[in-house]
Amino acid sequence: MGHKKVCLECRVSLNRPFDKGSELNYPCPECGKKMTLLPHRFRPPKKSEEKQWETIRFLIEKGFYFQHIYEKVETKNGVTSYKNYVAYPDNIRDAKEFVEKFKEQARKN
Repeated sequence: MGHKKVCLECRVSLNRPFDKGSELNYPCPECGKKMTLLPHRFRPPKKSEEKQWETIRFLIEKGFYFQHIYEKVETKNGVTSYKNYVAYPDNIRDAKEFVEKFKEQARKN
């Protein structure tokens, strides 16, 4: 499956097949800066939608690379399980709540 390489500076997204290691050095064709590798399910906003790009940058900086995030569900027996995918927020206010609520599922770099 393909992945998206995204430049947060230029607000550009390119579909690329996954080739291990290329995400570390793939330069943006417009500015030359390093692009970020995101899963194929990431849907980039239009280049002109600055607020949504700001939200995307915030989420990535906090370790949320549009990987699956799961809702925490506790049963009667005190067993914790995770199920149901959670939708990513599309504005900064909701993104701040999202980051706080799901911080244990953030990717650690």
